[in-house]
Amino acid sequence: MLDYLLLLIISFLGLLAGLIIAYSAEEELQPGRKYMVVFKNLVMVLVLIVFCIKNPNLWLILLMALVFAGCTFSKQREKALYYALALMLFASWKLEGLALIAPLIFLYGLPLGSLYLHEHLKYSKDKKKILAGLFKEYSAFLLIGLVLWALGLFL
Repeated sequence: MLDYLLLLIISFLGLLAGLIIAYSAEEELQPGRKYMVVFKNLVMVLVLIVFCIKNPNLWLILLMALVFAGCTFSKQREKALYYALALMLFASWKLEGLALIAPLIFLYGLPLGSLYLHEHLKYSKDKKKILAGLFKEYSAFLLIGLVLWALGLFL
């Protein structure tokens, strides 16, 4: 029970870690952007593969495939995919894959946080404002995870 909450928080901290790493190497953001995008996409594929391998329920796999397909066509694609990862983390709670998926979500957050900084440095140099914006945009990941956890306690 508490392991899920701890892994939820740690996986969310990948965004913050990515932002901190990006702040420490701002001059490398532009040349490293394409590598961050490739890494982010590779980690997403790994998350999907691990989820499919560790989950014996075909209906849940199909449901998650539909959710991720819907997120792909969203205007807010990055946020929607990150929120869908909260669903996947919860779906893995009772399975062996939780310990594998949570670190992958953390790794997914590293380039996502760095890319967020790269995009928002154009508009503001205020570090607190950018950090608050990151938390505001992606905190629904925690909210979704907490709500699903609370519902899971009663089901």
